[in-house]
Amino acid sequence: MGDLAVTPATTITTAVAPAGTLTVSYPTGSTQASLTGSIGGSVSINNNDTFPQAASGAGTVAFTFGASNITITNNSGITWQVGDILRAGFGKVPRNGSYNLVIGTTFDTAKAGNL
Repeated sequence: MGDLAVTPATTITTAVAPAGTLTVSYPTGSTQASLTGSIGGSVSINNNDTFPQAASGAGTVAFTFGASNITITNNSGITWQVGDILRAGFGKVPRNGSYNLVIGTTFDTAKAGNL
């Protein structure tokens, strides 16, 4: 998945139709504050079908970061079935503000190796 934080495998216990939701726990070391605003995440079903994070749109998923868990909205266009294995990965949080940084990407800071 290539994401920064990934949830443990979750077995779906109730079918999740398009526009339906389910909740998962935060990955170890992650919190609402560390993931809110993240971009580039995804959901994998059965290590086969992967759906990218987006606010809306067919073939995607959306994340809502609550105080104690994460709600995933299924915009994939297919129903996730009972017994399917779901893994959710969460991307990076872009920096806010002006840092006048000329070295590194928007997700990196100037550090050895980026020169």
